[in-house]
Amino acid sequence: MALHEYCIPDAVLCNLEAGDKEDALRQLVDALAAAKAFPKTKTSAICKEVIERERRATTGIGGGIGIPHARSAHAKKVSIAIGRIDGGIDFGAVDGERVGVILLMVSPKDSPDDHLAAMKAIVLMVRDPYQCKRLHGCRTPESFMGLIAEIDAMAGS
Repeated sequence: MALHEYCIPDAVLCNLEAGDKEDALRQLVDALAAAKAFPKTKTSAICKEVIERERRATTGIGGGIGIPHARSAHAKKVSIAIGRIDGGIDFGAVDGERVGVILLMVSPKDSPDDHLAAMKAIVLMVRDPYQCKRLHGCRTPESFMGLIAEIDAMAGS
């Protein structure tokens, strides 16, 4: 599948107001639950998995981008939420920069190939400084979704 097919349009939060990294992660997991990516009753468990994964090693990969992720027995499919935070937040990023764009992915524990394929697509996208700049420029769910679909098309996905 192409990366944009994993992104959930109703879980793209362009004006995320988070006090810290864990608050941002909770809001993005809540957005995935609200968009029916997984049962709302599993929100707390999935949030805990995402936060525990982030505590092991930061996913603030530099350039103002964070890619938190977790594999969960509660997820039935790979789902990605996107958050944009004006001014960014401290994410413990490898380059020390504040993170302003977060791509949070939750995937089924029993689908490691899908998880790795989606992570590879995310990393290829955000490794390009030009595409990172374009991601930071997105202001609406439609602009995020359109940009990711365009990047998929250029990659031949």
